Amino acid sequence: MAIKIKDSGTFKEANEVHIKDGGTWKRTKKVHIKDGGAWKESHRSVWSYTFTSSTNQVDLDTLTGIDKFYDVEITINSGVYIYSNNPSTPAFKTGTGYGGTLKIINNGYIYGAGGTGGTGGSATSGSGGNGATGGTALFVETNITLDNNSSILGGGGGGGGGAGANDDQTLSAHDYAGGGGGGGGQSYGSAGSRNSTCSGSGCISASADGAAGTLTGAGSGGAGAVAGSGSKQASAGSGGAGGTVGNSGSNGNTGSATNDWNGGVGSGGSAGTNIDTNGNTVTNI
Repeated sequence: MAIKIKDSGTFKEANEVHIKDGGTWKRTKKVHIKDGGAWKESHRSVWSYTFTSSTNQVDLDTLTGIDKFYDVEITINSGVYIYSNNPSTPAFKTGTGYGGTLKIINNGYIYGAGGTGGTGGSATSGSGGNGATGGTALFVETNITLDNNSSILGGGGGGGGGAGANDDQTLSAHDYAGGGGGGGGQSYGSAGSRNSTCSGSGCISASADGAAGTLTGAGSGGAGAVAGSGSKQASAGSGGAGGTVGNSGSNGNTGSATNDWNGGVGSGGSAGTNIDTNGNTVTNI
């Protein structure tokens, strides 16, 4: 049963209800009326906000105009992305200090940041670097009600760096080939750097950096370097691809089996956390 007031001849539902208490008008969160001997809720004040465009790093503690005195209802429209481009910062933080309830209606996408790709392995020592873990999508700082009609996913893990390689030409110097960089995870994971070593009797092709992840896709791994020729060619490994949101990155790749020396590969990073409850209650509806 709604509370209505007459405004210019038309009855309209009240947005806010005030009562006089000790001579002072005060806002109310809820209004109950007695109906058939039982008290029934007839009005509940709700502060509502809708995200209509994609937004980087939402924190409800800093949302302009939010009124936590009332119940708060946040809606993310269909096709809208709430994302982060920094794995250390969640895409959506609920904030704290609510006087009523908090409800989140997700019809769009909440994506944590992608992890950074691993660096390519040196041709003389060491291995490809590991890809980094993706960031958290939804970080819960108070009890919430969640109506999730779409996707809430942690950022994709970064791809592992490729292995370096070298090969002895016997009558000349070693051929050295550095590994390729790993790809960045979705969304916006940074690319892993190549190891630029490519030398010896002939540098056929240099290694390459991985590609950065985008909001809607993961980055690919960069190619490994190739030096020398024939059976004494040194071929380094390519970097692994970054993971799509909610998925780990791929491991880096080894170099050619004919090399005198192959480094180890970097491991793909793990996907970020979808929903970090942080010890709070999430009630799904």
